[in-house]
Amino acid sequence: MRRILSLGLLAAALSGTGCASFVEVAVETPLQSKIDVSQFRRVLVAGFASELGTDPEFDIGSETARLLQNQLRNTGARLQVLEPDRPPLHDALERALESLGEGGAYTKEDRERYRLETDRVLGDGAFWQRLGEEYQDPLIITGRVDFAAQNRSGFQSDERVVRDLATGRPRLVRGNRFQERKGYSLTAEFHFVDGRTGETLHKEKFTEEVLYSEEQKVSALSSYFELMDRLLPNFLGVITPQRIRGTRVLLR
Repeated sequence: MRRILSLGLLAAALSGTGCASFVEVAVETPLQSKIDVSQFRRVLVAGFASELGTDPEFDIGSETARLLQNQLRNTGARLQVLEPDRPPLHDALERALESLGEGGAYTKEDRERYRLETDRVLGDGAFWQRLGEEYQDPLIITGRVDFAAQNRSGFQSDERVVRDLATGRPRLVRGNRFQERKGYSLTAEFHFVDGRTGETLHKEKFTEEVLYSEEQKVSALSSYFELMDRLLPNFLGVITPQRIRGTRVLLR
């Protein structure tokens, strides 16, 4: 609406000038990163917690760690990306799993206990400081990632044009039609931790969702990568400067 009004006012102004013209040009607006990472030489993706017993057919915590490592190698942050054999957070949470249900038969109480334990570890500054000493004081990236299937089936507004049998004229018919729709949601909470002190420098939470019609056959893994592709620019904006592309109208 603002764009329409602006162009309308511009057209009105031009009609009074006669010989004036305008041109639309592309512009880029720089945005500063949310935290200063110039004090770090290394970055460690320490792993991500997820809801107990609700992971899809792939390990979402490990998959997210690998994906972020690949992205960080291609950023302008100039940080050495450390690659441990196993995400350190997963080792810390493995001990909590040993006291819970056997063979993945987790109760509601088990899930709540595990979530409280992940919250405790994520906020444990002493743990992150010890980990920072082990990996030579990096910027540590960790947090929580949840990925879940969604059922969005229901009645949707529907409009179609039919020919009236009495008059032979087309007419618009409105109604409701039941549609089978499925989808996935991704919620990621990122913690950026100073490995020298164990202090959390910044936390940010992002949520994305994608829906598919009944005819679309999309795997959970493909949907995960689609949602992460949407989310990654926001993640990278925390530690690297970004540019927003847009247009401006100039008189000449």
